[in-house]
Amino acid sequence: MDFKILGPIEVRAPQGQPVPLGRRKQRVLLAALLLNAGKAVSSRRMLDWLWGESAPATAEANLYTYISALRRALGSPSRLEAGTNGYVLHVAPDELDVTLFEELAEQGRGALADGRNDVALERLTRALGLWRAETVLEGLPLPAPLRGEAARLERLRATVVEAALEARLALGRHTEVLADLEALTRRDPLNERLRAQLMLALYRSGCRADALAVYQGARATLASELGIDPGPDLVRMHQRILADDPALAPPQARTVRRVLAPAELPLDAAAFTGRAAEVARLQRAMASVGSGEVMICAIAGAAGIGKSALAVRVAHQFADRFPDGRLYVNLHGSTPNVLPLHPADVLARLLRSLGDDVPAGADVDEAAARFRSLTEGKRLLLLLDNARDAEQVRPLLPASPTCCVLITARRMLTSLDAVAHLRLGVMAEDETYVLLSRLIGERRVAADPWAARAIARLCGGLPLASRIAAARLIARPGMSLRALAGRLAVEDHRLSELQADDRAVRACFMVSYRALDAEESRIFRLLSLLGGSEVGVEIAAAAADRSPERTVELLDRLADAQLLEAGDPGRYRMHDLLRLFGRERARREESLDDRAHAMRRVLLSYLAAAAGPDEVTAGDQAATRGPAVTLAGSPAR
Repeated sequence: MDFKILGPIEVRAPQGQPVPLGRRKQRVLLAALLLNAGKAVSSRRMLDWLWGESAPATAEANLYTYISALRRALGSPSRLEAGTNGYVLHVAPDELDVTLFEELAEQGRGALADGRNDVALERLTRALGLWRAETVLEGLPLPAPLRGEAARLERLRATVVEAALEARLALGRHTEVLADLEALTRRDPLNERLRAQLMLALYRSGCRADALAVYQGARATLASELGIDPGPDLVRMHQRILADDPALAPPQARTVRRVLAPAELPLDAAAFTGRAAEVARLQRAMASVGSGEVMICAIAGAAGIGKSALAVRVAHQFADRFPDGRLYVNLHGSTPNVLPLHPADVLARLLRSLGDDVPAGADVDEAAARFRSLTEGKRLLLLLDNARDAEQVRPLLPASPTCCVLITARRMLTSLDAVAHLRLGVMAEDETYVLLSRLIGERRVAADPWAARAIARLCGGLPLASRIAAARLIARPGMSLRALAGRLAVEDHRLSELQADDRAVRACFMVSYRALDAEESRIFRLLSLLGGSEVGVEIAAAAADRSPERTVELLDRLADAQLLEAGDPGRYRMHDLLRLFGRERARREESLDDRAHAMRRVLLSYLAAAAGPDEVTAGDQAATRGPAVTLAGSPAR
């Protein structure tokens, strides 16, 4: 949930809808608990907050009514817990705007002290963006014991404003802060830090006399109001301006080159087919851009499943909603024979696309902060294709709610915050048939629809395989569909047939396979030797000679790598083409004896399940010597 008190009190449910908070005293009670989130608060203190010295006889009963109403409003499980020392309101740090504000303020001021001005400005701007008004709990009368905490937060906000102005001045942005500084000094004429910042901004803008006049005004105001002289910092600024101190000259401000709005999306696939439900879901998500938080959609799926084609199709459909640019980067997280891009290199490219450059010597954090600053308030679409993992993606995300990000990856990027996840499966046979028709021509498919359906079936609903099969037919106009279907029907040759030019199903699978550790790759190879479309944990454990608990861990890792698909509880499926790939690897990396032993263990597991453990134990030795087990791709033994 979102709990907001930096402005009018507001609570929003996980789906984004506002939570009704009831009458005024109930809202005061919630506000007080939020200011003391995670701390035990006694009933006596709560009564004092709500009524002070004039508590009516029914005050205690009314308090419990408010507590019950808050529990109902905040949902189950209850966040408001009664303990021996009082009531505790449980709120996660990232759910309460005050906690986020204080954390960002601390980070920003620390970066400013270290001279990392870009990072400082980004953090401080985000901190100030959490305030929806200038006062805490605006419009809600606070009891006296709570006003001190509200005043502390408002003072902290004022220091963050001043720190953000200092960061802008340090970056050479004196002209853009002049109006703010003039307004702030009128509102707080005794604030010497603001006066010094205004003098510096005026001096750097070529208004030396005006800067000196600000000092004289400050001196007169301090004398008449407080009977004191300006402090040493203000005096020093006055002396440096009088002496035209060269150190006051603005730093070499980096200017953003004027460039056309980037339009980097790849060509949309003309033969794009199916995926109606997935397209509609992404369209609904992207239609909500600008609703208050950055929209991030992550599409995950196996190699060759069509993630990039889907993302590019939807990106083109919504391109006109992003007039400030459509950015695209292939992160090469799973490209055969290509290393994944480092986030620093990606940020440098994105900044160049926006007309800027990475500062010399900047690290990833500073470049990321610069990217977020440039994208703030802009209507930008960013397509991060072929991501390796969440760590590669996280520094590349903009923070402005006007931006939208589409990500494709083989793994689910579940550690990224506030992401709408979509897992993409194989295409239906009818969709694959239509895709072939669009690629090679309806007339050629209509001449032999049986063979076209056979090709669609043998490609297993994998768009990459279907496109490669179509490319083979286009390159050989004289080849019949029936001839290609016959070649694909030979399992040992199918993967070799599914390669054309620089695209190959085997090479795409190999990237995921090489990322496995030794134990994961071994169980993948052994599972590929089993027949059928599904396998249970007990049979997989027998094949790998591992405990069921360890086997579940390994199978889940294979599912995360998109080399298996988790079905019903305890059941896993392997795609037909992945099974053929696994058998190839098994023939290369597992000895014939190892494969035979694995199949014997599987056979004994089946016998145990069918006949009971006592009967199987008696026949274990005979079963080990006698039964003939046929291994996929190897002779019977």
